[in-house]
Amino acid sequence: MRLLCVEDNSNLRTTVDLMLAATGIEVDFADNGEEAVEAWQLTEYDAVLMDIEMPGMNGLSAVRAIRQMEDGFKLGYTPVLFLSSHNDNVHVELADEAGGDGFLAKPFTTEGLLGAINGLMQQHRGGMNGLLVAAQ
Repeated sequence: MRLLCVEDNSNLRTTVDLMLAATGIEVDFADNGEEAVEAWQLTEYDAVLMDIEMPGMNGLSAVRAIRQMEDGFKLGYTPVLFLSSHNDNVHVELADEAGGDGFLAKPFTTEGLLGAINGLMQQHRGGMNGLLVAAQ
């Protein structure tokens, strides 16, 4: 499984990398929305973890751009899990309207992250094939 994690906070990128290290999930990182769209165009990802608020192109705009390319070029669907420190209905609705498939509030635990990824993958591709169990 290969994920793209889009997060402008280097400490959180390191934390996500450590949380997923034991699972065997490959993770690529991008610092902002522009880098995310570029990486998504170059590499096939099973899912994207997308911060909402970043300098430059934010996560909402990046996901809209990805969805537009998926539709316009008839590409496969990439599930997106939004990450945000704003755990309110407004941000959840904005993430949904932008084309997100899930929402995880920061800060989160390893179990919370793996559970959210597993739920996302079950919804779209049949689960993580035991990676959640292997990480515990």
